[in-house]
Amino acid sequence: MLRRLVAVTTAVFLSACVSHGVMATPPTAGGTASIGLAARRASPDAIIEKHVLSQNAGPLGIVTGPDGNIWFTENLKNKIGRLDSTNHITEFAIPTLNSHPNHIIVGPDGDLWFSEATGDKVAKITTAGTITEFPLPKIHSEPNGLAVGPDGKVWFAETFHNRIGKIAPATGAITEIKLPHPNSEPASIAKAPNGSMWFTEFVGDRIGEVKIDGSIAEFPIPTASAAPAGIAAGPDGAIWFVEEGASKVGRITKRGRFSEFPTTTAGAKPLAITPGPSGQNDLWFTEPGANNIAKVTTSGAITEIGVPTANSEPHDIFVGAGSVVWFTEFAADQIGSDTSP
Repeated sequence: MLRRLVAVTTAVFLSACVSHGVMATPPTAGGTASIGLAARRASPDAIIEKHVLSQNAGPLGIVTGPDGNIWFTENLKNKIGRLDSTNHITEFAIPTLNSHPNHIIVGPDGDLWFSEATGDKVAKITTAGTITEFPLPKIHSEPNGLAVGPDGKVWFAETFHNRIGKIAPATGAITEIKLPHPNSEPASIAKAPNGSMWFTEFVGDRIGEVKIDGSIAEFPIPTASAAPAGIAAGPDGAIWFVEEGASKVGRITKRGRFSEFPTTTAGAKPLAITPGPSGQNDLWFTEPGANNIAKVTTSGAITEIGVPTANSEPHDIFVGAGSVVWFTEFAADQIGSDTSP
């Protein structure tokens, strides 16, 4: 999802403009290495942990690509990683130095799109490893969460310029929408079943909606200092989000009615959230503060699962093929998977 919107993001989602992509061919450096299947398991939950190729890589975003491989961002090594079905990892260097790649999703064009938090770019990588970068109109924009919109564009949150942006994959044209409240710091974004785009305001403590007609509605979260981070559409038709500051999981209906559910472990600092396996009526989320991954049912029941490696800081999370739950371990330089959700 996003690198805790504090460490890398502070130290380190209307006007239209066209950005010209910068092409980079797949690098020969970076290499490929086997990671093997001999890994830690947490009983009774079948968690497998896999070390990434580089040390101090800071794996962050994660998603299953259209090629069936697992793709992830290496926030601290400025690379995109790919874990294939033969258990090998390949790394692709990002052309812009120190760009801190963040979230990654599958785009409408079949490429993988990712945000460069300090590079002030939105970029894409083909399954063959070719990277194209699109500079944002303003520097210090801090692009973070991304999602595909109903218009076939890639939407993203611009944390430090208080805007929601979208880019047309075919042309690279970027459109931005300024938020009503200054310093809201939008963090993550997701598409609702009706096609509207919902986003979190990390500092504003609000959940926002860009409606189909382009207007914006904002809903203050009941809990003060909630610091909402990740957001996702739930299987119940509502929008679900996590409150890093308040250690809660939140739910909001399309009419703006909230429900909040405290995490089982205090100070869990939930960060990212994603819909669970089809038919299970739950969502999965990460708890960096408690070193857990967890799931919440649509009725609000929470189950926490400890990550075997201590202090691993699980960050982003995604449910892939075969209902396997994949997640990144930022501090442990590992990719984790739970094969029995």
